[in-house]
Amino acid sequence: MTKFIIVRHGQSKSNEGGYLAGVTDVPLSSLGEKQAKAVSEYILNKYKIDAIYSSPLERACNTVKGVADALDLPIIKEDNLIELDFGELEGLTLEQIKNNFDNGYGKWANDPGVYVPKGGEAMTHLQARVVEKLKEIAKKEGEKTVLIGSHSSVIRALQCYIQGLPLEKMKNTPWVVNGSIADIDFDGESFYIIKYGYDGHLMNL
Repeated sequence: MTKFIIVRHGQSKSNEGGYLAGVTDVPLSSLGEKQAKAVSEYILNKYKIDAIYSSPLERACNTVKGVADALDLPIIKEDNLIELDFGELEGLTLEQIKNNFDNGYGKWANDPGVYVPKGGEAMTHLQARVVEKLKEIAKKEGEKTVLIGSHSSVIRALQCYIQGLPLEKMKNTPWVVNGSIADIDFDGESFYIIKYGYDGHLMNL
């Protein structure tokens, strides 16, 4: 059994500013840095981490960096763990999207599992690359506990896959807050959600 501890990055400058970053590299906000510290303290106290992987984006890497530094483990960056590419919506505020993209915001907000922005990535593609990468990591690491730094779309798409939900149902799955944790087991064939969207370590923030 491989255990994955999958963390959504702390609040980023884009989260703070109300615009979509997707594959755009943005740093953590000051609150995000505090969330990353709380995440690291919780994980170090709760789990024995054997390996650390992350999306290559700064906000994801820096959320798990505290654990990596404490355990003297490298952060292995994997492109297939990156956030969804929002195409023409990258870098725009929600207000700009509402006003300029033929109700693109409404389509994305109301049906994120299906809507594909022009020049962007389909959620079906994201889901496939994430599942494939996690299986590959499990095969490599074996019966270890693996920390993953990643993003909200990655975690929600994985939840749909594990629960056998079509991506059309993603709109009904809960958003996971910045700095929250999913605890997921993989037995070589199937994934099992042990904990999802856990944010108890963030209560003081």
